[in-house]
Amino acid sequence: MVHRILVAATIALAGLIFSDFAFSGVGWAQSAASPLPVASMAESVPTFDPWLADPWLTEAGPVLPDPPAENPHDRVIEAWRAAPPTPQARTVALRRLRLEYGLGDLRAPAQIVKATVEPEHAEVGTELAQELAPGMPALQWAHVQDLWRGREAGAAVEAFGAMFWEMGQELESRLWLIGNGMLLMWIVGLASAASFVALLGLKAIPHAAHDLGDVLSSGMPAFARFALLACVLLLPLWLGEGLAGVTLGLFGVAFLYGQPRERSVLVMAAIVLVVALHPLAQWASIAATLVDLDPVSRSALSVTRGTASRADVDRLEAAFGDDVIAAHAIAYRARRFALDDLAKERLDALAQRFPTDPVVLANRGNIDMRAGRTDAAIGHYERAAAQVDSPTLLFNLSQAYASVLRMDESEATLVRAQRIGDREVAALSSLSDPLLVADLSFPVATLGDRLRTLGLTGSSPTFITQVLAPGRLGEGVGTASIGFAIAALLGVFLGARFDRSGLCVRCGHRICTRCESIVWSDDLCDGCHHLFKNAEATDPKLRMARLQVLSRRESLVNGLVDLGSIVVPGVAGLSMRRPDLALLGIALFVWLMTWYRWPAGVLVDPLWLGALGPMCFAVFGSVALLAYAAIVVRSLVARRNR
Repeated sequence: MVHRILVAATIALAGLIFSDFAFSGVGWAQSAASPLPVASMAESVPTFDPWLADPWLTEAGPVLPDPPAENPHDRVIEAWRAAPPTPQARTVALRRLRLEYGLGDLRAPAQIVKATVEPEHAEVGTELAQELAPGMPALQWAHVQDLWRGREAGAAVEAFGAMFWEMGQELESRLWLIGNGMLLMWIVGLASAASFVALLGLKAIPHAAHDLGDVLSSGMPAFARFALLACVLLLPLWLGEGLAGVTLGLFGVAFLYGQPRERSVLVMAAIVLVVALHPLAQWASIAATLVDLDPVSRSALSVTRGTASRADVDRLEAAFGDDVIAAHAIAYRARRFALDDLAKERLDALAQRFPTDPVVLANRGNIDMRAGRTDAAIGHYERAAAQVDSPTLLFNLSQAYASVLRMDESEATLVRAQRIGDREVAALSSLSDPLLVADLSFPVATLGDRLRTLGLTGSSPTFITQVLAPGRLGEGVGTASIGFAIAALLGVFLGARFDRSGLCVRCGHRICTRCESIVWSDDLCDGCHHLFKNAEATDPKLRMARLQVLSRRESLVNGLVDLGSIVVPGVAGLSMRRPDLALLGIALFVWLMTWYRWPAGVLVDPLWLGALGPMCFAVFGSVALLAYAAIVVRSLVARRNR
């Protein structure tokens, strides 16, 4: 069953190779000047302007003095300071602000509100925090835990499913999931495939050294034979092929001396290695640095998070005239920092360049609505509603209809809004303000489309590929595939044209047709053949003494193999003559080591995900640990019952 699964996985990986060829004209971009990062994608600009840095990243909340007169005031900070110093009052003040101006998730204030509630009322703090950041996975996970502790298992399961569904829809969560997923696939694929090839290569090295020495002289000492083979295996390293060349040499030796099933799994490992070395390395690099590849996108995300530096703002201002993402980010910042005239100016400029943009139309209609120009606002709303189904937009249109006493249309529009997003409409209706209209938030979907397109740009070799394969094997999938294919064909060709040496399974004596006058089989030497197959022709006393020696040797070997099955990944599968389980065991062990090294993920976002990131890795790590233990136990049991 495992063998079939690995075959299916191999076919899928082969499909990735062909898809890489198909997209070779477009490719994936990655700078060759820097290695794969293992830091958070949220780390962008290290130096922050003190008046634009996030003041919420302190235990006490915003404590900065008033900014200079030329700098704008943050509506969020002012509302926090003006509200009574209680979590409930601050939540009410910031909640209305967030809804009215489309400020998205106020993640740092939400965390502070949650932290200021007494531990015995943790569920209250979680509910308040979710009012400020409803899309934040860390708070959603805390809510699930609160429901579970409150013995509301059904509600907890439902909230858990909704949390993962929303994580799949939210841009930053998708970036974290895809980035970590690609990086972990690359690490596990590259390390496990290379380790499996090396393991089988080391297993075959004694035979290969002996046979290679016989080509020059049958009287060559053992150390000279091993030195000669080492020179051959290290030749690719001298030729500039790097560690990938050494792995290719080990693959050739392992394929030459491997059994049929070992050869099939070696082919799987070679495919995984080639995919990990080229397309997967590029994809992982792109996924890990996608936001940093586009400075405008990075600055726009910083603005929506409330952590923009002066450099971020200047970059967005410079790109405002040509970049829709920069324009939306500047308009969002103007709303948050109470720059209403600037917001109107930016929206008017956006409306001229993008007259059908629904976010621009809706927010421009809000400006007219707040200024009392209801008919103009309705025109903007209706044009926007014809393009996008947004509960917030339809709520605004319902409010506008009600203001001019078009009650039937107002009620029908409100029903439509509730059908699309009941939770959003309920949150807005709970404010009980007949004049309230809410801005649409920053268009994250547009940014997501931009980042998706950014991945399909010019391709260049990744840093890790250049380190591991600086020569021809690192030029591309085709070259590396041809190299491993030639090594496999040479193994088949040479294996059929000379007698390979082996070891006796009973005593460990080397079996070689060039060294022995009589060879009975590939796995039984002449002495053991007479001892076990021709017992009546041997002296009973000598036979018993020999059997005792072999019994002690077998006990020692079995003990070493059992120890190796526990200590060395892959040995358990090979001891059962199941190379497919050996490859799977190595992959599981590499995943366990990766989990141990990065328990919260290679890319860490502790504020956004909180304890959810380590929990996700712990679940998969626990499954890998159980599967690895099952392979080891199965190996030990199989050897005992053999």
